[in-house]
Amino acid sequence: MMTVRLTTCNTSFEAHVLKTALEAEGIPSALHNENMTNLYGGLISAFTGVDVFVYEKDLERAKKILNENQNEN
Repeated sequence: MMTVRLTTCNTSFEAHVLKTALEAEGIPSALHNENMTNLYGGLISAFTGVDVFVYEKDLERAKKILNENQNEN
């Protein structure tokens, strides 16, 4: 199955909150660039952030969850 980028979070914490929300709805996800963000803190996250990937078939459902999470903050 093909994965697609759902969003890029500014911090590892934000990415993990979203990942947890996705998994609670049965949507598997993967984080990319997390180690770089943890290593360099705010410096590197300003340029890259933490990418959240989901399977292409789950993208529309994942977008709804993303929007719900953003509205709560």
